[in-house]
Amino acid sequence: MFPVLRSCFTPVIRAPLLVRTFTYSAPVFRTNTSTRTKENVHDLETFFKLIGRNCNEHLDSFEGNLDKFLATSSKDMKEMGIDVSTRKYMLRWKHKFVNDLEPLREHKRGKKKNGGERKARTVIAKRKALERLEAKERHASDELEAERKGERTF
Repeated sequence: MFPVLRSCFTPVIRAPLLVRTFTYSAPVFRTNTSTRTKENVHDLETFFKLIGRNCNEHLDSFEGNLDKFLATSSKDMKEMGIDVSTRKYMLRWKHKFVNDLEPLREHKRGKKKNGGERKARTVIAKRKALERLEAKERHASDELEAERKGERTF
């Protein structure tokens, strides 16, 4: 292009892109200061009470024995008649308890907003349409009432 200009520029030595390193603590390295740990829970009733979600209902299935609960598989729990969501929840907490990953606490069930992600638009649209219909009916009844009182003459 411009040979004169090109020769006056010296090549710039570019350093390789520096990689940003982030420090974060993995769950393995965190110290567990809670009293709801593996060392402090010795019976199944306490375990179920701490994890919540009405797991106490299934205390009789395991005869109140924590060791029996820890030895029970998902298939055995299914045969005992424990429903799927509760069974998954109990198995997840069993894994966390055995490996001492997290202090015992209740994970609340999620609540859907506006009927869930897929149905949100239609639920909101129906709600707004219903509100408009109610407002229209309210206006019509107010007009009839005003006409009966003689406030409106048509």
